[in-house]
Amino acid sequence: MKPYLSLFQRKIEIVFVGLILLFVFICNIILNYIDFREFKSHSWATVRGEIANIIPLVAKDGRAYKRLYVKSDSGHTITIVFWSKEEINLNARVGFRVKTEEVNFGSFLSRKFYAPSVLAWHKSQIDSSVKNRIDNFIQKQHDSQIMKELFSTLYLATPISKELRDKVQRFGITHVIAISGYHLGIIFAFLYAIFMPIYRFFQDRYFPYRNARWDISVIIFAFLGYYLWLIDMTPSFLRSYVMGVCGFLFLWRGINVLTFEMLALTTAFLIALFPYLAFNIGFILSVFGVFFIFVFIKHFPKLKVWQTLLLLNLWLFIAMNPIVYYWFNVINIQQWISIPLSILFVIFYPFVTFLHAINQGGLLDGHIINFLSYETKSAFFNTPVWLLAIYVCLAFLSAFRAIFMLPILIIGVSYFFFLL
Repeated sequence: MKPYLSLFQRKIEIVFVGLILLFVFICNIILNYIDFREFKSHSWATVRGEIANIIPLVAKDGRAYKRLYVKSDSGHTITIVFWSKEEINLNARVGFRVKTEEVNFGSFLSRKFYAPSVLAWHKSQIDSSVKNRIDNFIQKQHDSQIMKELFSTLYLATPISKELRDKVQRFGITHVIAISGYHLGIIFAFLYAIFMPIYRFFQDRYFPYRNARWDISVIIFAFLGYYLWLIDMTPSFLRSYVMGVCGFLFLWRGINVLTFEMLALTTAFLIALFPYLAFNIGFILSVFGVFFIFVFIKHFPKLKVWQTLLLLNLWLFIAMNPIVYYWFNVINIQQWISIPLSILFVIFYPFVTFLHAINQGGLLDGHIINFLSYETKSAFFNTPVWLLAIYVCLAFLSAFRAIFMLPILIIGVSYFFFLL
């Protein structure tokens, strides 16, 4: 068996590719800045879009209001405040005026910002899109609002309420319900197992000269590409899809893809094309997750399957803690259960998908609700910037020397001492 080739054969290739990506990145920054200047050219800008999420809140003076997250026609998610008692629904079409002076280029580039606004009009609309029909099909199988949200976001990456977000954070399973490379791997393996026997049946009779693995992989990636479009290019899934396609093509050419170079190339490529990804939490966590997987594979390449499955999930859980707690502050002993849950999800995900396909998606709702209702003592702590900087340096050093995995584990576990 021939050894795999390196992604880059010479340093000049790295420089060349890097300069191309830098050029593309700068061009996109300039284009975004032109859009920003156009947006800022007036004190108030007119925006149209659809409501992606609604969060009911209560002000300090006791008045009820709603925080609306609007996906504008330009692709920005704009947070506005809705004080009226008038009923307003998800997916409603809205038009509003935004005060532009408080919006800076950084928040505009990230495609997520809040600005004072005045809602001009809103109207509910019948959304007959494929995504909405699938969402309705899913939600009709559940009576509980929590379960409707859970499975809608699990399959379609729809926004979730603060109540459900708090529940999944207590169990440390945000990565399980947020569509990412984990789901891509399960979907790919599941479809591959289904399509291969069918393909072999026809291949043996009509086209024995074709390569089954290539053809099936291309078909599945085409389906996954459509799924990526269907869920509005969710950043974490976008990263995994691009990396999956590139990995497939490179691997077919005999190039080693389980490398840090592959991760760096994919990350740089996506940020060059879509600069807003550099600000997206899901994308950042997804990149670090893959990085820590590669660290483990590099230093422990010859473990048995069951050992890799168990130790890799344990390593990922601990190693990701300081980075996760920079944005999320809930620390709970329940979060350790995410390790076996991540392993069991490989079985759970195809099973509940099958239940939904036969219109029995609510079969496990009672058990899931009881599970999510369990709660123990929590602590609250955010990783300070100085500690995060040190930790990221240790993480990069661990790519070269296994000894640096030890301080990573110590720091990751130490967060749970706050529970004492």
